[in-house]
Amino acid sequence: MRTLSVLVLVLSGFAGGLPAYGVSPAQYGNGQAQDANNTTTRLQMPNPGPQPIPGNAVAPGMPGQAVPFQPGPLTARTAAPQDYDAMPVPDWAKGWKHYHWDDAKKLWDDKRALFCDARAKAEYDQGHIPGAIPLPMAEFDKYYALYKDRIKHAKQIVTYCHGVNCQMSNKVAQRLVEDKDKKFTNVGSFFGGWPEWQQHNMPIETGGEPKPR
Repeated sequence: MRTLSVLVLVLSGFAGGLPAYGVSPAQYGNGQAQDANNTTTRLQMPNPGPQPIPGNAVAPGMPGQAVPFQPGPLTARTAAPQDYDAMPVPDWAKGWKHYHWDDAKKLWDDKRALFCDARAKAEYDQGHIPGAIPLPMAEFDKYYALYKDRIKHAKQIVTYCHGVNCQMSNKVAQRLVEDKDKKFTNVGSFFGGWPEWQQHNMPIETGGEPKPR
């Protein structure tokens, strides 16, 4: 009997708008409507519209239409010329001359020196100082044998390679100066090498064989 009375009280509470919990039917309905409005508000996202293509700029007044990117003052960069003459000579390479730009150019202009390209033969073929012979460090013996007569009769010998960060020209010079069967005393390394030659917009020659100057 007591259990039946409790059940009747609970059911009457739901029917009466849950007064036992302090919520009237009207309040419960308003709360449900407010929750629905809040959920709708949270799910509404702004429409960003058409997005620009990466690497392009959007033309003013024309949403979504991309135009080619034009570099401005902060994006345009020009490589600064290198001061090759300011680079130090390694201690192990101080046993022969080192020609800076003015000296190397004068020797080439006067045709008083034989320039020797210490880079790979494939690089020589693609472009080299006019009149230079290929004398790649990796194949030194092979190309020395090919051009031995010209090397022996040269007044001055100037080796060059990729510039100050490359020591192949010094290593070729070292072979010419220190090998027992050579011992040349007229050898020098052009310190700036191929990069400095190009930096000064000097003439270049292509092909596998040097051309007469």
